[in-house]
This record gives sequence, structure tokens and C-alpha cells, in this order.
Amino acid sequence: MAGIGFKLRKIFEKDTYLDNLRGVIFSASIAGGPIFFSILCLVLLGIFSAAFLRSGEMSIFLITVVYVFAFSLISTGLSQLLITRFLSDLIYASKFRKILPTFTVVLTITIVCQLIIGLPFFLFWNIGFNYKLAALMLFIVIGCIWQLMIFLSAVKNYQIVMYAFATGLTISFFAAYTLGKAFGLTGFLHGYTFGQVILLFILLIRIFIEFKSDDTPNFEIASYIGKMPQLIAIGFFYNLGIWVDKIIFWFSDKGEQVHDMLYVFTDYDGAMFIAYMTTIPAYTYFLVKIETNFYSRFRIYYESILNKNTLARIYQNKSEIAKSVRESIGGLLKIQGTVTLVCLLFSDEIAAFLKLPGLGAIILDKALIAVFLQMMLLTIMIFMMYFDMASKLVKVASVFLGANVLLTGATLHLGYVFFGYGYLCACLLALIAGYVFLNKHLNELEYHTFTTQPITT
Repeated sequence: MAGIGFKLRKIFEKDTYLDNLRGVIFSASIAGGPIFFSILCLVLLGIFSAAFLRSGEMSIFLITVVYVFAFSLISTGLSQLLITRFLSDLIYASKFRKILPTFTVVLTITIVCQLIIGLPFFLFWNIGFNYKLAALMLFIVIGCIWQLMIFLSAVKNYQIVMYAFATGLTISFFAAYTLGKAFGLTGFLHGYTFGQVILLFILLIRIFIEFKSDDTPNFEIASYIGKMPQLIAIGFFYNLGIWVDKIIFWFSDKGEQVHDMLYVFTDYDGAMFIAYMTTIPAYTYFLVKIETNFYSRFRIYYESILNKNTLARIYQNKSEIAKSVRESIGGLLKIQGTVTLVCLLFSDEIAAFLKLPGLGAIILDKALIAVFLQMMLLTIMIFMMYFDMASKLVKVASVFLGANVLLTGATLHLGYVFFGYGYLCACLLALIAGYVFLNKHLNELEYHTFTTQPITT
């Protein structure tokens, strides 16, 4: 996403109130991606659907959408980092004609995989056929959108990302409202899905316009599975780690059965939902400030080696990278730390305003801190990816997932006062592990740079 970040920084450089506001809106829209647009759409639908949907029906719809997002993120997490790395290598080698053929292969495989994963749910879920069909379609479409976002990070016309999601949001809202009034819950989900399909087609058109190619489908990405299997583990473990505590609570004795296979834990889910919304400023800051600044220093360092600069110059550029990492982490601490602190100070008021139940208000404080730590963890992991620390990243993601499973399970037995501490401690442990690995690598950067190069004769 650094390429888009550089373009967004040009907006801020004009330094007028209007351009700064425009830059913030674009950055937040692109950084937030589909999840935040969908959340806004769901909030509006929840408000306006009360006239024709019963509360129980709205709950079924909302939980269906949450399940779709959760399990599509986990399933596509298996391949996203692998695709990202392959796409990066194509761009680095200026093989732009291979991007579209690769994309068609990725999209086809994603559709097939999402269909296979969603099929058991479709077959055994005791609800109307038409509703299940719309849910399965939504699962496939959202999975495709996650994959599309990787390729969209390389497009030149980055504004299309915001416009596409705004259009999809609007169509989803009006289609769900119209069909919901006419056909009830099933029409409601069909309308929402229709808007997401339109969003998918807009993004598809942008991809095909941006990366024109007459080449046949490119299956070279399959070779990366053997070359970089760690990327599969990292993406899967991290995405599963984000959701595993919620899944454990859903299907525990604390969970509430809303309909057949749909379970929820309202108190925990509500607190986490609010906490995740507070990360939008941090995502925006990362996109515009952190990754672009770090990438510039990162590139200068490796160019100095390729250009055979003096050792003193290489050491100086190395110190600039370390300085950039420290400044980035410090800046993120200030931005997200301030947002989290303010929310903690007014957590009771926020819980009361959003009508969180008593237990949800208790969990909210821990959720805010946990999400803050997760944002720091994600930043550290992205820095590690730049340095190709795949084996260490597998360990960090494993710590995150494993600790979340074990500690969340423990909190279920310890009582409601401890709910949320499992996720918080898992983020903290993974963050500590990631920071230790990254700091050690930075201290030995020139050693790793030279010793990992292939030996030629």
C-alpha cells in the first residue's frame, strides 16, 4: 500500500484545510477498506429496518453478515500474503502484463474455495433456501473483495477505491431496504448482497482497465507455495487469531443461540465492535505517514548496497531505518494511544450512549487496550515482512493464535470479570515477541543482508 500512500501524501503537502480534510477522508476510506463501509451500512439498516423487520430477524441478518466477514477473512488469509508477495515481485520485475492473468487465476480459485468452504453451511443450515443462497453468494463475493484489495493497492487511480465502496454501500442500503419491505428477511439479505455484487463488479472493471493484458492465465503463483509456505501460515494464523476468541465465546455456554447454527455473545461482540472502530485514525496514519516514510529509508539502504557505497554510508543508512522504525512506533503510540486513552476516560459514557449492557461496558475497557496492542502488533509484523523475516513471523503469529485460544478459554472458567483479558494478553505477548525479533534483526541488519544472498561463482 506504500504506492497509494505516496500519492495521498501529495494531497497533504498542499497544506490547506480543504486538502487536509480531503486527504484524511481518502486515507481513512482506503485504509478502512470494506469492513468499515459495511459497518456503516449495517448501522443504517438497523435503524431504518425496525418498521418492517422484527428484532429477531434483524439479529439473524446481522449475525449472518458477521459470520460471512469472519470466515471469509480466515479463509482468504491462507493466500493473501502469498498473493501480495507474488504481485510485489511482478511489479519489481516490471512484468505488468502478468498481473491481470494472475488476477484471473486468483479470483477463480477464490470463488471455488469459498464455494467449497461455504457449502456445508449451506447444506445443513435449517433456514429458507433463498436466504441460504444469498448468504452463500455474499460469502463468495466478500472473499473476492478481500483478494481484490491486494491488486487494488497497485492501481494508479486510488480514488476509485473510495468511490466504489461508497457506491456499494449506497446500493446495499437502498436495495436491502426496498426488498426487505417487500419480501422480509430474505429480501433484506438479497438486497444487501446485490449492493456488494455491484461493488465487486466496479472493482473488477478498475482492475481490467488498469492492467490490460492479452496473456493467458498465469499459474506461476503456484510455485510460491513451495518457495514460501511460511506466508500461508502467517496469514492464516494471524487472521484466525483475530477471530478465534469471538468464536470461542460464541460456541461456549455463555453464547446465545439466535437461530439454528448462528450463535453470538452480544456483550463481548458489542465491546469489540466499538473498540475496532477506534483504529481508523491509526490505519490512516500508517497508510500516509508510517509506511511511506519507512519505505523511503528502506529503499535507500538497499540501494546503497547495490550501488557499492562505503561501509560508513551503509551504516548511516541502517541507522536511518532504525530511526524510522522508532519514529513510526512513537507516532503510532501518540495517535492511537491518544484515541484509546480518550475512549478509556469516557468508556462509561460511550457504553451508555451506544446502549451496551452492563457486561459489555466492563469488557469495553479491555477491548480498547487489546485493539490498541493489536494495531501495534500489526505494524511490527509489517516491518518484519519488509525484512523477509518469514520464520520469525510464523512464531509471532503462532504466539498470537495459541495464546488467544488458551487464555480466552481460561477466562471463560475464571468468570465474567476476566472476559477480554485473553485477547488483550495474546496481543501483548505477540507484540513483545515481534518487537524482540525486529529489534534484534535491525541491530544485525548488515549481517542478515549479506549472509542471506546467494553465493555465485
